[in-house]
Amino acid sequence: MKKFNLSTLSSLLSVSLLLLLPLLASCSKDKKGASSLPENFGTIGDCGRVQYMISHTTPDSVARFIIYTALGRNENVRIDTLAIATTYAYEHLQGPDLDTFSAQYDSLIESLPLADKMSIYVKAGAVDPQRLGFRLGLEYMSSIRDGNKSVADVEKELREFKRACNHDPEMYRRFIIGFHTVLERDHGKDVPNDIYQKFRNYE
Repeated sequence: MKKFNLSTLSSLLSVSLLLLLPLLASCSKDKKGASSLPENFGTIGDCGRVQYMISHTTPDSVARFIIYTALGRNENVRIDTLAIATTYAYEHLQGPDLDTFSAQYDSLIESLPLADKMSIYVKAGAVDPQRLGFRLGLEYMSSIRDGNKSVADVEKELREFKRACNHDPEMYRRFIIGFHTVLERDHGKDVPNDIYQKFRNYE
């Protein structure tokens, strides 16, 4: 009988572990190897859930858990109040762990599609709703540059964002004002000319 070598066995164990952790897809770097969530995970509140993740995962995984769960991407797991969950993490992580969490948290929000980014800002309650659309518009140019987005990519994302704003057309209007502002401000600097020409008068 052919024997498994150590590398093959390790690979099989890794696959098995991933299959056992569907609810923690965003938190795959588990420091203690926990294979499941506790039975009372749904009833221990946001602080209890974040504390469990702090104890069982890496700080960057805690950030991903909070953001993705708040967006509803972790099935059967919830974050009731994003501000409470985030504040708890900031108060209970220290030193390098806090730095890692903060960097991952901010980077992840910055990389989100517009509709998800809007949702996180609204859930966090950290931005005046009257100014949120304008802020998203100003920040969007950074997303285009960092993601090396094409005209087609931007147009698709703007269509999706406009649909997400159907309930709040003023949000989209303020976003467009902010986006036009940054396009004009940075034109001739680091705004790709095809992006500028396509979206300078985009509605």
